[in-house]
Amino acid sequence: MEEKYARAGQIASSALKLAIDIVDEGVPLIEIAERLEGFIISRGGKPAFPVNIAINEVAAHYSPSIEDTSAVPRGALVKVDLGVHVEGYIADTAITIPLSSRFNNIVKASLEALEEALAIIKAGVSVNEVGAAITRKISSYGLRPIRNLTGHKVERFELHAGKSVPNVPGFEYFAAKMLEGEVFAIEPFATDGAGFVVEKGWSNIYRVVSVKKIPREGELNEVLETLWREFRGLPFSERWVVNRIVSKEQLEELVKLRRVYHYPMLVEQGLGFVSQFEDTVIVSRDRALPLASTTKLFRESFAL
Repeated sequence: MEEKYARAGQIASSALKLAIDIVDEGVPLIEIAERLEGFIISRGGKPAFPVNIAINEVAAHYSPSIEDTSAVPRGALVKVDLGVHVEGYIADTAITIPLSSRFNNIVKASLEALEEALAIIKAGVSVNEVGAAITRKISSYGLRPIRNLTGHKVERFELHAGKSVPNVPGFEYFAAKMLEGEVFAIEPFATDGAGFVVEKGWSNIYRVVSVKKIPREGELNEVLETLWREFRGLPFSERWVVNRIVSKEQLEELVKLRRVYHYPMLVEQGLGFVSQFEDTVIVSRDRALPLASTTKLFRESFAL
């Protein structure tokens, strides 16, 4: 198991390096996403979800559609969130790429918040302690952590496995502790906005949430079963399935019937800029074992 997590982390780290190389002003988002997804597959992994490219005030949950014509804007703040799985063992990672020096402080805030969080994680630590460390670091820059986005426990073929790691500590997390052998994705978000995200717009990211038979819909049931077999409940892109497994109309119908969930795009409520860093860690008795070394990779590539 740890060997497969390690392999997923190595591939994810290499994919993030590629992202740093190819993300630039004017580059089409679909080109970035498909190059990174193809790279992951070429290295023997599979995408654990579609590559997310979140720009400026978009915090999360945007992946280009089949006919997407959007490109990276001039002087943008670009988050690339990508996941790799090896036989279902997932490394979930993200990096922020600033295309203007005016973003240096907001990038450092989330970068250092992740470093602070990783420094205190070990078996027995409460998730609120981790959240408090993230809040302190981001607040020290005069910025806000995003309170309704959290890190999360990861299990095989399951990105969000029940236990959350807050960016802002709260009563609802009071009893939760990190246990030896558990795997968590830690992802601090910093913003100069309201510190809260809202659902706004289409993400082009889907997930099968039920395989319950649909009465008198044989073809639609076959499509649903195929989507489940292929992705095992992990998120997928419309780019991966439309005209190969399912028509656009069938996909929309499965969403209406609540067999497939469509993720809404998440936008900062005050339209503030958002930065994010993420790594997946295995909790050991006395420390966290990062899978992708996201912060080290960033520091080797950027001088802020």
